[in-house]
Amino acid sequence: MSHAMSNPVVTIATPEGEIVIEVDVASAPRAATYFLALVEAGAMTDVFIYRSTRLGDPDRGPLIQAGPLGPRFTDAATGSIPTGLTFPPEFDTTDRTGLRHVRGTVSFARDLLDTGAVIPEIFLCLDDYPELDAGGRTEPDERGFPAFGSVRAGLAAGATTGVALVSHLAGEILDPPVRMSASRTA
Repeated sequence: MSHAMSNPVVTIATPEGEIVIEVDVASAPRAATYFLALVEAGAMTDVFIYRSTRLGDPDRGPLIQAGPLGPRFTDAATGSIPTGLTFPPEFDTTDRTGLRHVRGTVSFARDLLDTGAVIPEIFLCLDDYPELDAGGRTEPDERGFPAFGSVRAGLAAGATTGVALVSHLAGEILDPPVRMSASRTA
């Protein structure tokens, strides 16, 4: 990602400190625009960082997940899911953007169990996850996940002993989840 001053910056405030994200609109216009729209609409305010996973590899740093759908996945992430959320079926793939899932990358999750669409959930990579790039995984397709930004400051994870409401997330739910609010700061 370029370090141009023209890239939007979003700050995620948590009780544990701030996470500063540089959003790469030029490389990933669809995903970046979607993220900024979610932030501007308040969909990333008063939600939770609730998941930490190593995707089956205990020797690498985790990726952490956050967003407004937390109450759908864990009983600890309280609150209601905002209405009017969109789930884009098309997105910028890493083979087109040149962005990769390396330490510090910010990306969107996808509905892997049904539509394959992007969901309004972000994840932050605390290590390299090349299998999340286009061609790396095969469910539900080989498009990978839409990387759109990079963490410029702040990155952490916690204990994963929370209750999962979806079986494939067992052992990945933060206890307690971390409340967050995102706002555009530049």
